[in-house]
Amino acid sequence: MRQRPLKQIRFMKALPALFCAGIAVLLPLLTGCNKETPTVTEPTTTVTTTENTAQTFARQRVEDSIQTALELVKKNPVGGWFSTVSYEYQQDNAAYAELNGDQQALYDEMLPKVKDLTPFTYTAKDRGYAVLDNVLMAASALCRDHPEYENYFDIEEVVEGDRTTALRACYFLPYDATGAEANTKQIKEEIQIFEEECNLIVSAIPKTFSTYDKYRYLAAVISLRTTYDNDSAGGKPSATAYGAIEGGSSICQGYASGFEYLCRKANLWCTQVSGLSQDTAHAWNLVKLESGTYHIDLTWADADGNTPLDPAWQSYFMLTQEEILLDHQMDDGTVATGKDQPQTVGQ
Repeated sequence: MRQRPLKQIRFMKALPALFCAGIAVLLPLLTGCNKETPTVTEPTTTVTTTENTAQTFARQRVEDSIQTALELVKKNPVGGWFSTVSYEYQQDNAAYAELNGDQQALYDEMLPKVKDLTPFTYTAKDRGYAVLDNVLMAASALCRDHPEYENYFDIEEVVEGDRTTALRACYFLPYDATGAEANTKQIKEEIQIFEEECNLIVSAIPKTFSTYDKYRYLAAVISLRTTYDNDSAGGKPSATAYGAIEGGSSICQGYASGFEYLCRKANLWCTQVSGLSQDTAHAWNLVKLESGTYHIDLTWADADGNTPLDPAWQSYFMLTQEEILLDHQMDDGTVATGKDQPQTVGQ
């Protein structure tokens, strides 16, 4: 049986202040772009233009985290998880499948525009109020199926008097907590650097790592690069992959999105789980090994100032269904199928 230090007291831990309290506010797509000139904290590197420059800036931002995460995995071996069998990331567009025909048509219409940061507007006068409701549903599904768009895209409500008369695309800098509309050239430059960061993180995974250690390395990178946003000061980025990987501040949705984003880049099977932890809305991840699927909750792993890969951190990594149910409840029907410490698998 795998030893899980602190497992006996996990259920008694108190959630961080305002733990995931912002998730209900941050997740709905209709947040609105702030028209005022924002005061934002920009990344320390000023972005310029060329792809080579983007790669250089990306390396400067993440190189230390990559090396530290690799060293942590190598210095903290965990016995029994030796299999190198991995399963591909599944892009199933599940949110799209849940839409009705009219909403799917809007989704298909918006997809290339959001990808290219092309402006668009839907007005009640031209399309009717029912279409506006469908736009919100389609845009929300679009971001669930394509989490990279959450980093810079939102829907702005256009209000005249006391009525919403239109909805339009709003593109913002991914580090801007206010979500203010920004120059698309600047957005593309920052996103290019961010994508290069993710590529560098993933390309550093040693071929000799077991699948378990590949997941552990990516999880360690997330823990090294972000902390929990107790004061909900990070705004929308705290719930995005960008916030976890580059922004430095996350709520549970950000932790889960950032980890899934890196797994997707590494072509490792990963999905998000929604539910409750101590009666509070919460999000975490499910991953897949040869021995089955397992839960990973990086928000809780990072609690109380835990060091990545130390026993307390590890107690929320690769959990069986029985283990996660000690202090979590699933509301999406997720069931982990893995067993504890499959020592015979892959040896």
